[in-house]
Amino acid sequence: MSIRTYEFKKAVTSPIIIALVLASICLNIFIVLENTHINDELPILNRIVSKLGHEIDEEMIRDFQNYYNEQLLKLNKITYENTSRTYTSIADFFKEHREQLYFHTADYRAIYSEEERAFIEDLRVVAMYYYEVTGSGIAAFEEIDIMEIAESEIRRYGFGGKAADTVRNVYREFEKRFEQLVENEEHRNLFFLGSRYRMHSFLFRRLFRLFIFEIMVLVVLITAYLSNYEFDNKTQLLAYSTKRGRKLILDKLYASLVVDMFVLTIIIAVGLGVYFIVFDYTGLWHVPISSYFNSEPPINFLSWWNMSFLQYLLWSVGLIYICALLFTGITFLIASFVKNSYIVFFLFVIIFGIILLLPEMASRDSNIIFATVFTPFSLILNPHVWFMKSGAFTTFKYYELITVTTWFVLVLVFASLRIRKFNKQDIF
Repeated sequence: MSIRTYEFKKAVTSPIIIALVLASICLNIFIVLENTHINDELPILNRIVSKLGHEIDEEMIRDFQNYYNEQLLKLNKITYENTSRTYTSIADFFKEHREQLYFHTADYRAIYSEEERAFIEDLRVVAMYYYEVTGSGIAAFEEIDIMEIAESEIRRYGFGGKAADTVRNVYREFEKRFEQLVENEEHRNLFFLGSRYRMHSFLFRRLFRLFIFEIMVLVVLITAYLSNYEFDNKTQLLAYSTKRGRKLILDKLYASLVVDMFVLTIIIAVGLGVYFIVFDYTGLWHVPISSYFNSEPPINFLSWWNMSFLQYLLWSVGLIYICALLFTGITFLIASFVKNSYIVFFLFVIIFGIILLLPEMASRDSNIIFATVFTPFSLILNPHVWFMKSGAFTTFKYYELITVTTWFVLVLVFASLRIRKFNKQDIF
């Protein structure tokens, strides 16, 4: 058995690591299944998209109007047979039934059969999308004042001087992107209605953030465990006096990276696999992420680039992998100074907390405050607005790229220096 295989085996057979991976997977599955109550309505949009397409243009609106009228005729046929009543709109039907206080009561079930009630429920969702398509919401979306958002962010955080000017400049640049977004009609695409279902926040804010913190904890524990295994068990003199000697540290780093990526892949694959089995995105994979329907008032998810949902998903997963690599490197650096796995973990947590507090310590009038958030620790807090307009601190066009590139270079440089130093330092 090679040394690297042995190091890999040590990690994947550790009871603590196995337990944490299983606990993470179970927690992720539980959170997805906990929200299956909204899944009854989601497939209706897929049926609408399969019939009409997701791009909202004049032809699609006409087709949707015809489809809506066809469904209204079916509703009136049902209501006339049961109550001798007809309605000019689906909204009138629901309004009347709510006012009569017997919607979903025994009386309502006595009037309409189970099949008819299912049709009415589906029609309610169809009408919701129809009213959104033909209403004033999309036009209001096109009139969003980006610079007013900038000023509100400045007031919110009390920025002044150069810091306030920077925020205005960044949002001025994003204003051009927003004009392009409207011109390209990226927002005119059907998607799960964010104001009702909040699917973007559920997937990218809640689930992805959970993935990230689970992975971060496991990455730190695995890397610290492998890096300091011999020191924790007082066998460093024997291990580092072998033929492989001080180069064993490279084997440990390699094994840490492999195990970390392996664990990361399992957690994300299982979590997303269950999510997309439960929630069907058929026909929506190529809808622009900046769709009006994806907005969750007061938040409008506006991306710097024309990205489909699938592209955004893949880029976000890729960014998690890069962050995991950075956390492996940072933990490796800490472990090269501290020869105790538990202390390494707690030092990582302390560093994490201190870096997150840096913006609170910086001047609100200086551009230095923005430098404090170009860290992987700040980056992972808001995966739902990666590559997007994301607030005064992080609405920089290449925020994610600058952050991971800078830290990747720093970690590589310092890791190389520490490996060279380890070849000469005392191992007692």
